[in-house]
Amino acid sequence: MSQRHGTAIVAVLWGLVITALLVSTMQVWTMRMATIGRDTHERIRARWAARAGAEATIARLAYHTANPVPGDALALSADLEAVHFGEVPGGDWIIQHRAGDATRPFAGPMDEHSKLNVNGPQRGYIDIMFGPLAWGVFAAIEDWIDEDDEPSEFGVEREYYLSLDARYEPRNGPMQSVAELELVAGIEPDDIRGEDFNLNARLDAEEDDGDEVLPWDDQSGSLDAGWSGRLTVRSRLDGATLSGMPRIWLMATDTAELIERFDHFGLQLPEEKALWLVSQGATEGFDPLTLASSLGETSTANGQTDDDSQEITFSPDEVAIILSETTMRPGHRSDWGRMNLNTVPAATLYEMFVGSERMVDSLLALRAGRAGGLVSPVDLWDLPGMDASAMQQLLQMFSTHSNVYSISSRGHSEATGESREINLVVDRSTLPIRILEYRED
Repeated sequence: MSQRHGTAIVAVLWGLVITALLVSTMQVWTMRMATIGRDTHERIRARWAARAGAEATIARLAYHTANPVPGDALALSADLEAVHFGEVPGGDWIIQHRAGDATRPFAGPMDEHSKLNVNGPQRGYIDIMFGPLAWGVFAAIEDWIDEDDEPSEFGVEREYYLSLDARYEPRNGPMQSVAELELVAGIEPDDIRGEDFNLNARLDAEEDDGDEVLPWDDQSGSLDAGWSGRLTVRSRLDGATLSGMPRIWLMATDTAELIERFDHFGLQLPEEKALWLVSQGATEGFDPLTLASSLGETSTANGQTDDDSQEITFSPDEVAIILSETTMRPGHRSDWGRMNLNTVPAATLYEMFVGSERMVDSLLALRAGRAGGLVSPVDLWDLPGMDASAMQQLLQMFSTHSNVYSISSRGHSEATGESREINLVVDRSTLPIRILEYRED
């Protein structure tokens, strides 16, 4: 009888041990699943915090596109800075970017118009800004973008790229991203990205730790973004206006619409000037920039120079409105954007205008001396020694407003410190705002 009792006790004890093991295993599994669930929940919270920051920025861009602040070219930048940080239940977001050699980040999104557009007619400055380039590199860039398959004197075309082990073809059209430059013969990824390996215009921890983790960096506290810090393919011409209303296409307008737009600014446009603009708008060769570069000179009502034609002279205020409110291109055929004089880094200007440092000094002093920034390209006439030839050169390269911005929004969870990043490029040249690129980490 005692032997049976002993066996029963042993069986019960083993049963208790197994039950305890099962219970403890279930507890560990349950706690692990709870932890995973919590971490997943907080990652989602961080993602939506980042999304909230991006949406807040887009909302401000849309508002200022429809309701610009007259006489203040920097109002939009200030408002974007105001929403660069925000909180949501259980989390927050922060939007920053690095530019130039600054050791501190700038609040808000990156202005793509602070960079030179590779697809634009001014890309020849690449050879100056990053010179001396390796032999044939700039020619290879030109061949990558042009529409034919005939290599230039020092360039390469389709036949060269198809001869590589990893074969591919040149685009023979506008580049779709700055990273695409890495595919051009003679250009290395390090040239384009520098330390900004993920192209988010932020100094991430692994980009400022020396040689501990790739990419290699100099641990300087500033971000060397390579070519990507000074080049873009996204900027767009025309777009947002000083009135907040859609641009007037000169080839499809009438005098009444022009006069009404000038009335919006409290200026009366004489009928003869409106007629002259309409007649010039029907001429494909007309460029409103010539009005700004020839202020103080005379044009004619019919575009001719004979003595019998009526002379027309536009005031600086009238030219500023013409540049802001009109275009020679329909909205669906916008050209590549110019650099914004209010946001282009000083270092970029000095690199572009080697030998003209005094002009750059004057330009930087001019924009620093105006609380509202440079409102119109016409303001360039206030530069010392400005003449029609220099004005025409600058107007082909620069404007005073921006359409395209890169937003790097990083969301955080308060509970666990989880972070998620959303990077997108948005275009406010039309409403509603368009998202040109979207990436999540």
